[in-house]
Amino acid sequence: MKVLLVGSEGFLGGWVKKLLLKDNEHELVEIRGKNDLDITNIEKLDKFFINHKPQAVINCAAFVGGISYGYKFPAKMLYENSKMALNLYQISNSNKVSVLVNPISNCAYPGHLNTYKEDNFFDGPPHESVYNYAMSKRMCVDLGNSFFNEYNFTSANVILSNMYGPEDHFDIERSHALGALVKKISDAKMNNESSVEIWGTGNPIREWLYVHDGARALLKSLNLKSGHYFFNIGVKKGISIIDLANIIKEKVGWKGKFSFNLDKPDGVLEKKVDGIKGSQLLEWEPEFELEYGIEKTINWYKETHGR
Repeated sequence: MKVLLVGSEGFLGGWVKKLLLKDNEHELVEIRGKNDLDITNIEKLDKFFINHKPQAVINCAAFVGGISYGYKFPAKMLYENSKMALNLYQISNSNKVSVLVNPISNCAYPGHLNTYKEDNFFDGPPHESVYNYAMSKRMCVDLGNSFFNEYNFTSANVILSNMYGPEDHFDIERSHALGALVKKISDAKMNNESSVEIWGTGNPIREWLYVHDGARALLKSLNLKSGHYFFNIGVKKGISIIDLANIIKEKVGWKGKFSFNLDKPDGVLEKKVDGIKGSQLLEWEPEFELEYGIEKTINWYKETHGR
């Protein structure tokens, strides 16, 4: 198929692009980012589809960051991400695309849950720290259902665990906890610093999916038969932020101590996804263990940010 990859210069999109090119199974068309084409402009997006005639779409475009981003840009989070989803469903359907694949963050689940199952997706509001971003992503699931019911348009909304790996964002405002810790601890080692600050208590538990595994799941979703799909992809286990920090500390070889900034929010105290349905649908299992992925991430950060 001719596959349009939207957001190919982003973290996840970049990895999807690598696998697409490596597999050499599909023809790649890409919209690298907003400077390439602003997909919130529906007329420009429609013209692009008419000119390039993609047969399938993987949408990795998003306006997203860490917890601080959610508090700083609530309106932009909701508006831009919603507009991107609305336009892609409308234009993909009108241009006879066979399948649209949307990766969705697990933060779209209700904030009171600690294990995320598809049947509980709408059983309460998302956590306030990610509310606006999460609501825009929830809309993708309703769009998938309604577009299939009315137009027989096929899409897969794939809920992914927190992803990490080489080429992730490592600036403090945009990165998730793992990337931020890799940066802080690696920098502390390079600068001979004796202390690293951890935001919050260090107790929240998160599940981490190596980006290569997440990208592979999205590519497998291109082969789904006609339907409306909504499922989780995860590794089935979580780890606390402090335990994660200690693994990174050991891999980096840093001998300092951690301090805890209790003025910073913890966010949801625990979140893991139940990935049974997704594994069965796609015949997918994660290939990479957490410690392997952390080591690869640290090595990439050292190579690109070291002195």
